[in-house]
Formats: sequence, structure tokens, C-alpha cells
Amino acid sequence: MLGQTHPDEAGQRTWEEVFTHLGVGVGVMNAEDSTLLAANPALARMHRQPVEALKGLRLEDLVAPESRGALPRHLAAASSKPSHEYESLHLRGDGSRFPAFVHVTSLRDATGRRVGRAATVLDITQRRQSEVERQRLLATIEAERARLSAVLDQLPVGVLIAEAPSGRLLLGNRALESLLGHPFRSSTHVTDYEPAHQIFSAEGQPLTDEAWPLVRALQTGETRQAEPLLVRRPDGTTANLLGSSAPVRDPEGQIVAGVVTLVDVTERRRAEEAAREAAQFGERFIAIVSHDLRNPLNAIQLSVTKLLHGDTLPERERKAVSRIARSGERMARMISELLDFTRSRLGGGLPIERVPGDVRAVVRQAVEELEAAWPERSLTLQVGPGRYDGAWDADRLLQVVSNLGGNALQYSPPDSPVRFTLSDQDDQVMLEVHNGGDPIAPDVLPHLFNPFRHGGGKAHGGLGLGLYIVEQVVKGHGGRIEVRSRASEGTAFRVLLPRELTPAAS
Repeated sequence: MLGQTHPDEAGQRTWEEVFTHLGVGVGVMNAEDSTLLAANPALARMHRQPVEALKGLRLEDLVAPESRGALPRHLAAASSKPSHEYESLHLRGDGSRFPAFVHVTSLRDATGRRVGRAATVLDITQRRQSEVERQRLLATIEAERARLSAVLDQLPVGVLIAEAPSGRLLLGNRALESLLGHPFRSSTHVTDYEPAHQIFSAEGQPLTDEAWPLVRALQTGETRQAEPLLVRRPDGTTANLLGSSAPVRDPEGQIVAGVVTLVDVTERRRAEEAAREAAQFGERFIAIVSHDLRNPLNAIQLSVTKLLHGDTLPERERKAVSRIARSGERMARMISELLDFTRSRLGGGLPIERVPGDVRAVVRQAVEELEAAWPERSLTLQVGPGRYDGAWDADRLLQVVSNLGGNALQYSPPDSPVRFTLSDQDDQVMLEVHNGGDPIAPDVLPHLFNPFRHGGGKAHGGLGLGLYIVEQVVKGHGGRIEVRSRASEGTAFRVLLPRELTPAAS
């Protein structure tokens, strides 16, 4: 009928539309010499050349010289089977290179004779970058896990970690082996505990499977602190222990592991104060493992990594990599704080290495990093006139500004700005970090800089060491830190740093 379109013509136009608008590069080639007979706009954009300029070129003209040697092999493979896929380096019109994934298919007529080839080309630059970043993140996480293991081995308390619900023992540190008198012995189930580890109640009664503090933490979520225990070593000696145990829960509240710390109080038990300090250490450490580290040896969780900025990862991999990246960053920060705390307690303060420099650069860097980490928040930096040169430990002062700024962001309303003010005070400089919101409770203020305390009196996912480290760094510079917190004025931390080296404040 007049005006009607033949089905073959309609189908032809449909395929032409697909060919033209397809986001993947497509080229149709001569069967014999792989000369391009047609190219779609996506292929032209990919190679930064006009469509017409591609026609008449051979496939090897689109490939970088260093990849052309393998091209005959790939074309031969495409001729011997229905299709062939490979990766190679392609060449843009401006001479730059990009990695491409190529799928070549032979086009045959009704008799089976090859009459041409079709190649689809996909720019995999993002995929390559994502893979490199993924490998970097995995390497970083493995390094942090090794650091965590090293930290555990340096602790003076025995640590035993088991997975839920089976109770399979995953890890025992060096101090645990010393306490038990034999190397760490793994197990597959809670029923293996008693034969492998001769631990008894304080009254000397053998612990049944259900009575083990670690088993109670795994099966019922029970938390115990400083529970008296006895251990009988292979050499016949007996030691008095204090055991603290707790479950480790995932973000959904499910128990994924249990941890117990064991402190040898055989000698110190004669002094009540020594025993009390040992118990407090066990309590603090168990809080770190159960509420903050989240069993990083087994459950690398949490989200947001650089890989998520790409478009090539499947959704399932995006979620997994996101958890890995965030967990690695969190683990690194916690381990760093633990190491600083250990140095300050055992070494008489944090090591400070002062060199000449301008403190403004340190403050600006810290504020920029906080802005990147908290893009939704408003941060301002005001630097007054004057001079800001002096002798500083830049890395340590970066911790000071970052911790104070992070504390202000965590404990202030989302719509409240955080203000940083730097001013010249003659022989010293002053940094003030101010935020609005509820004031710090009066009963919290005197203990604000104690270790394992949180700035606002409630936990926000950290170890509670940030302000303690801030005070230690400021003291190491011979300075002092003050805090003022009122409902009408907000909260302000003021750091005063002398320009030159002076004896640390007591």
C-alpha cells in the first residue's frame, strides 16, 4: 500500500539508529584486510577522530605501535571461531593511548562464507584505574592488619579472639602464650577449650564449656570484667589471672566474635592497688576491641572508597570494596592512636621533633583535610596579622588541629559552623577552635583530657584518645590548652604554643 514502509527497510533503519547511538564503539571491517568500512560516533569519539576519518583505516591503525605485534594473532583467532575478545592499547588522534577491550565477530553470509568483521571497542581506562586502586587498598589493609597483629603482640596482656557462633579460636598473642606456658593452640569448637587450655575458676574448679567467659560472650553476649581465674601450666606452676570478656557485634547488632583479655596478677595481687590497675587496663582494652576495632581481623566493614567514583564495578563489588576501604582507614587511625598512647605512657610523653616552620601551613592543611572529610559542614579559618614562624613538630601539630576540629564537628549540630582562629601573641601563637551546640557537662570538663574519654561525654565511634593526644602534643611543645564551654557562647578549645623550645608543662 502507498505510504507503507517495507519491514526490511524499517529493520534497516532500526539497526542504523542502534549503530549510531550505541555508547560502545563499533566498527565494521573488510573481511580480508580489516579495513574499516563503517564506524559509529562512539568509536570516533573514543579515538578523537571524525567518523569519516576512520573509514578506510585498518584496525591496526587504531592500535598503538607497541600493541600491533599481537593483532594478527587476535584476528586469526577471530577467524577460527565465532568471536574473539582481547585487550590492547589503542591510539587516539592526538597520539595519546588508552586501554581498550575489543570483541571481534566474523560476519558471514547465508552460505557461511566470511564477508566481513565487526569489532566492538570499550574504553577500559576506568576499569584499569579501579583495579590498580583496589590492589592498593588491599595492600594497605594487609599492612594495617599486620600492624594490628604487631600491636597485639606488644601488649602486656594476653588476648584471645574467637569467632561466633562456633567458638573457633582465631588468634592468641605472645603474652597469652607466656601466660599459658605453651604456644597458642587453635580449635574448631568450644568443646576443645578445656583439653587445650587448663583454666580453672578462682576456687580451683575446672571450667565447663559453658562456664568459659569467652563462651558466655559468644553465646549470650555476656560481658565480664576482671573475673578471677587460675591457669595451670604444663610445667606444673599455677598463675592467678584476671579475665575480661565481651562480644564483638557487627553494625546490625549480631555477635560475630568474642574476645577475652587475661592479665597475670600472681605477684601484683599482694597489692590491691596494682590489682585494680590491671583490672582497669583489661576493661579499657576490652572496650577498644569490642566497640571500636569491630574484629578487623575477620570483618572488614564500612563504606565509601575512591573505587566508588568509577562506573565499571558491579554493585556487589562496590559494596565489598567500600567496606574494605573504610575499615582500613579506620583501623589505621585507631592503631596510630594506640601507638601514641603506648609511647606516652611507657616513654614519658610523645616524642616531639621541633624544626623551624610556619604554623599557618599546618593549620591550613588540617582544615582542608577536614573540609574534604566533612563536605556537608561549614568550616572557616581566620588568620590574624603578625608572624607565625617558630620551632614546631608539624606532623604532631597536624594531629592537634585535626583532633580538635574533628571533635568540634562530631559534637556540634550539623548546621553549626566550626571556626578556626589563629593569632600572633608575641612570643607565642594561639589557635582557637570554636563550635556551637550544647555545652560540655561540668562534671566532664575536669576529665576531658583523660585517656579513653569522649569529648561530649558520649561515644562517637573513636577510642577516646583524641583529646588526650592533643594535650600531650601541646605539652611536648611547652604550651598549654584551655577549654571554655557555655550554653550562650558554645565551646572553644584554645591552644597556646611558644615559638621556641621551652620545658614541657607539668
